[in-house]
Amino acid sequence: MACLQHLRGTRAFEWRNLFHMKFFFLVSLAFLAGLPSVAQQVKDMYPRLAKAQKYTSEGFTPVDCFAGQVKVRGKRVTRESFSVFLPDENKKCCGATVKTAQTDEHGHFLVEPMEEGEYFAQFHFKGVEHIASFAIFEGYKRCGGSDYVQINFSDPDKAQIQESISINESGRECEENEPQCYRK
Repeated sequence: MACLQHLRGTRAFEWRNLFHMKFFFLVSLAFLAGLPSVAQQVKDMYPRLAKAQKYTSEGFTPVDCFAGQVKVRGKRVTRESFSVFLPDENKKCCGATVKTAQTDEHGHFLVEPMEEGEYFAQFHFKGVEHIASFAIFEGYKRCGGSDYVQINFSDPDKAQIQESISINESGRECEENEPQCYRK
């Protein structure tokens, strides 16, 4: 009787192992079937990464859309004018003006449409000019729902640009304590 129980236990063990092996095989097969699409996605991203490296090496922060909020040492730049320029010949500062606009009461701004390329943005805050350099990956007519940048001039000579915070498309007004809130 003990031998019979031992045999039954062994067979159950073998069946469980067989089940796990089949399961592992099917999961592996599913993974490998999806591998070409992953490889294609990486291949499709290569030109974008190469562009990002080029822009970064030239001193321009790559972004998808130039809309968001600007701060100087943590304070919002509210109801102040700003301009977007093409680079000059040396790519050191501002050439031809692309657009001039004004931030809203929360320091939000929006520049639509924009062509692919390198740009400078010049913001005014308490009589002082602050300049940020950025590059647009692909030209756009309208910014998407998650395309948003926050520009922070914590260091007077260098702008820090953080990308991808959400945009409020609900139609309600933005509250001052919502730094990620930007209304189209």
